[in-house]
Amino acid sequence: MEKLMQDVWMKLMARHVPINQLNLNKRTMNFKHFLNHLQQRCEQVTEFESAINERAKEIEMNKGQVLLYPGEVCKYVYFVHSGFLRLYHETPYQEATVDFAGEGQFTTCMASFFTQQKSKEGIVCESSGILFRISYHDWLSLEDLSPVFILLSKAIFQEYLTLISEERNVFRTSNATQKYLYLKSRHPQISNLVSQKHIASYLGITEQSMSIIRKGLIR
Repeated sequence: MEKLMQDVWMKLMARHVPINQLNLNKRTMNFKHFLNHLQQRCEQVTEFESAINERAKEIEMNKGQVLLYPGEVCKYVYFVHSGFLRLYHETPYQEATVDFAGEGQFTTCMASFFTQQKSKEGIVCESSGILFRISYHDWLSLEDLSPVFILLSKAIFQEYLTLISEERNVFRTSNATQKYLYLKSRHPQISNLVSQKHIASYLGITEQSMSIIRKGLIR
């Protein structure tokens, strides 16, 4: 509903506002949405809105655009305002999907981001959309600015690690169908955003098995 209202508002404004001003208004709305998600994790961050605004860069992404290749250093943490991301790593024989990130989520290649060493993983856009990114050095500068950002970092990465732990428990104790239903509960529209091949790779099954599972759930 929030996205629908934003789209309607933008169409109305487009009739009366110059393009440059319209783009500025759109960026402002997107940033407020980003700030709201930060505030949900740490209320005090609104006191530092200007500092965050200076460091958070809004980027438009296209489907198929690669944000990070395996072997590169992950320099950013990303917030998905809209769109859908897939994290993967390369094996000698194929590309293996390791995670997804959708609207309202933060993501990064954690080991590479924290150590600033080469990443074993890559990040690719599975649909067009808008991201906010903050660089490693800007993130550290925010933590130096106020302990509030240390609390924010802790909240974001605790959330991330909790999700990883939950996912591992599900994958350790569930069959393939249950794993797929768990993935759908996290990302209800994933079947429309990502190929069956990548979903199967994430679940650790073949495409044929993935097809059987989906057909079984439709019946």
